[in-house]
Amino acid sequence: MKRISQVLLLSFVVLNLASCEFIVERTIKNALKNQQEQEKILSDDKMHVVLVGTGGPLSNTARITTSTAVIAGGEFILVDVGPGVVRNLNLQGLPIGRITGLFLTHFHSDHISDLGELAFMSWAQGRARKLDVYGPEGVAQVVEGYNLAYRLDSSYRTAHHGEDVMPSSAADSVAKTITVNNPDKAELFFDHNGLKASVFMVDHSPVKPAVGYRFEYKGNVVVITGDTKKTASLAGHAKNADLLLADALDAKIINTFSKIAKENNRPRLSKQMADITGYHMTPVQAAEIAQEAGVKKLVLVHVVPPILNFVVKRKYMKGVNDVFDGDIELGEDGMTFNLDPKK
Repeated sequence: MKRISQVLLLSFVVLNLASCEFIVERTIKNALKNQQEQEKILSDDKMHVVLVGTGGPLSNTARITTSTAVIAGGEFILVDVGPGVVRNLNLQGLPIGRITGLFLTHFHSDHISDLGELAFMSWAQGRARKLDVYGPEGVAQVVEGYNLAYRLDSSYRTAHHGEDVMPSSAADSVAKTITVNNPDKAELFFDHNGLKASVFMVDHSPVKPAVGYRFEYKGNVVVITGDTKKTASLAGHAKNADLLLADALDAKIINTFSKIAKENNRPRLSKQMADITGYHMTPVQAAEIAQEAGVKKLVLVHVVPPILNFVVKRKYMKGVNDVFDGDIELGEDGMTFNLDPKK
């Protein structure tokens, strides 16, 4: 009887090990299949906009820093790449190895700090040429800094896996400086496979220059403001946009934060919080821009403070519907918009 029990126990263990192996293999196959499915968006005729991240620099469990993927005509453009962005790109299953360009709005750390990881991971996942990084004056300094910081690592990877798998010629990023000659006009700087991108100046002083981007593809228009306060020219840059992704900070909540920090003997934090209200739009101001521009859908991003419960969300969104009669979305990480061609 004891012998039979041992045999049964051994059989049970063997069956369980086989079952575990099957589950592991199925998990890996499903992950690879999902990646292949996501790559299909590079070959259809729609304009895809993915909110990779929708938060600001304040750490929280709801949103990482703001970053947006614009995919159309086989082009995969990422706008900004702060901390956590590469993690979200991979978790969202986006074809990171097929990225064709990174556009930076400005050089605050919450918009650039994952640049090295993006360059490395896109290279590891199949990017076969250097990564083009577009941005205003100063982008060359930022790009070269990350190239230098990652150069030892890239040399190790090529030595380990070989030139066929990790070609050293593709490891680095290349800076593409964009110059805006007229601060009141958007200038076309990118035109590939039907996807056009124009750049325009915004006011994020003392950060200078800072820019936003207007994308056009098969009749659809998507505008990303970048970090900015409300300016007279913003509505013109966003005119008739199908999607306006707008920077939005609730100044009242942040001022309360500053007040409480001061009362708790945190003068540095108090001043930092008070200072940031001066160079961002509020949700209501973003809605005013959307209304003036005739935007179809307003999406609030760079959400500050973190929206972690219904009460804060209600306060953050207060007054937005009073000034904008189009569709409004509070951006969330992973939110996707698929725009059918109009022509």
